[in-house]
Amino acid sequence: MALSLATIRNGIITSIHGRRLGFDHNDVLVGTKAIKRPITDATSDTTGTALPNTGVVSVATTTDDTWTLTDPIAGCEVTLATGTTSTGTHTITPAAATILTSLGAAGDTITLIGGRASVTLLGLSTSQWKLTAATGTTVGTHVSS
Repeated sequence: MALSLATIRNGIITSIHGRRLGFDHNDVLVGTKAIKRPITDATSDTTGTALPNTGVVSVATTTDDTWTLTDPIAGCEVTLATGTTSTGTHTITPAAATILTSLGAAGDTITLIGGRASVTLLGLSTSQWKLTAATGTTVGTHVSS
């Protein structure tokens, strides 16, 4: 079933900015065409630095590099992905949080190997990430893609 932007905007009950932004009857924010997410490029020059806990983080390097991931914000999502030209092993360790998978396993490291690997994490609390999407993920004390 198609759902046009005009139809969504017609459902605004509480306006924040006219028909462009508001809340519908489910208290869901509606009316905007999209939400723009920050994009961060992690490179060999930023090895050892903390990556942000929201938005999209590109870890595109040709060497084996390591970063830390800032602890989650409950309800916020981050996607970590390698570029298509990445050939290195990219290791990302949450600062103090654990990563829960659909199998209930708690991981403490994300490893993205080569190009086109990615994981998406959702913050459940300030100490737990939930793995919601991945390419080639294995489970254990090590979450890998």
